Amino acid sequence: MVFVLPLGHVCAEVTNRIVASVNNDVITLWELNASIKRLTGLTPKDLQRRNEKEFYELRRTLLHEMINEKIAQQQIAKLQLTVTDEEVQASIERIKEENNLTQEELIASLSAEGTSFEEYREQIKRDIERVRLIEHEVRSKIVVTSEDIRRYYENNIHEYRQVHEVRLARIFLRIEDPDSAEEIARVRAAGRKILQELKSGRDFSEMARKYSQGPGAPEGGDLGWIAMDQLETKLRETIAQLSPGEYTDLYPAPSGFQILKVVEEKEGGIRPLEEVRDEIYSKLFKRKVEEKYAAWIQELREKSYIKVIF
Repeated sequence: MVFVLPLGHVCAEVTNRIVASVNNDVITLWELNASIKRLTGLTPKDLQRRNEKEFYELRRTLLHEMINEKIAQQQIAKLQLTVTDEEVQASIERIKEENNLTQEELIASLSAEGTSFEEYREQIKRDIERVRLIEHEVRSKIVVTSEDIRRYYENNIHEYRQVHEVRLARIFLRIEDPDSAEEIARVRAAGRKILQELKSGRDFSEMARKYSQGPGAPEGGDLGWIAMDQLETKLRETIAQLSPGEYTDLYPAPSGFQILKVVEEKEGGIRPLEEVRDEIYSKLFKRKVEEKYAAWIQELREKSYIKVIF
């Protein structure tokens, strides 16, 4: 049940007051404004001056989410779901490891966003509590069947269509003066010598690092994955005749000559269901969790005493 009580102009300049009551808890204007600042990087006044309609829509959306958060926190307390300091710290350590951050770098990043480390710890704690609440109230009641997975696969087959891709490496030799027949002959001769060394067993990556003048030379000439249909016709036909590990002859390129190696290849076509089954399961499970959680929170909202004061 939600009551909305408008405030008169006498409260317009109050910097902090209650903007919503949720059962026995309250949400203050300061908390709401802080959420706006964290999300947009702007103060509420600056956002309102920039776009008044956007400001009111965002404020309404954020307050709705904060009410949901209060209801969730009340349920967490009711169910006595607890998170220890050690669990919070372990989660932070995983985040640092995944993002290759030191403690100092994490604190500096948070500071740049206007968040203290203690506020960050509290947010991590709330996130873990939320996961446990979902596991307790929602996750255990969700089932994704084989039929669900098959139906999604058939209805979204375009998501599993793969283009024919090749991962290429290149040795590129630049021609500085394209009008100089002497230089063209010199660069071509250098390329042929490199080809001879490759055919004698020299490593392609090593030769690329040593001789290539093109992108990716320090990485052994690696150009990454390229869709076959993005290659010009003649080069595509040449590459199509090679197997992984094989390379072209000396091949003309804009401003020079190149030798291209097929490092890996991904055939085009539709990925089979068995290959993507786990991927689809995760996607459907996550979607059902979100839907179930939203419905559960809405049910709790309807049973709660909520008063919005604006």
